[in-house]
Amino acid sequence: MAALRAAAEDPALPPVLRRALLGADEDGVKMSALLVARLRFERLLRGSPEAEAWFDRDPAEFSAAFRRYHAEVPPTAFFPPGEARLFRCWIEANAGSSGGAADGAGSGSPAPSAGDALRG
Repeated sequence: MAALRAAAEDPALPPVLRRALLGADEDGVKMSALLVARLRFERLLRGSPEAEAWFDRDPAEFSAAFRRYHAEVPPTAFFPPGEARLFRCWIEANAGSSGGAADGAGSGSPAPSAGDALRG
């Protein structure tokens, strides 16, 4: 909500949009965000057998990686294959990162790299 409130103060936006942002219902925005995340999660699992297998193997690790992915990558795919491509690119870009959810770090046990996690 803070981002919406900040945008409502942006003089570069048209006044009608700024008023609409100020009038956004907080519960409605939260519910919409949850629906977007759920639909994106489902789209990814339907589009990527590797992601689905990772989720089946280690739901907590996959969910942590998904949360990072969802926060870092704008939702631009409409269909499962597109979401799978976005996720694969994100995984590849984060394959060498240390301490991130994509490579399983912080789970308390040695984890495979992000690419290994997708491959199984």
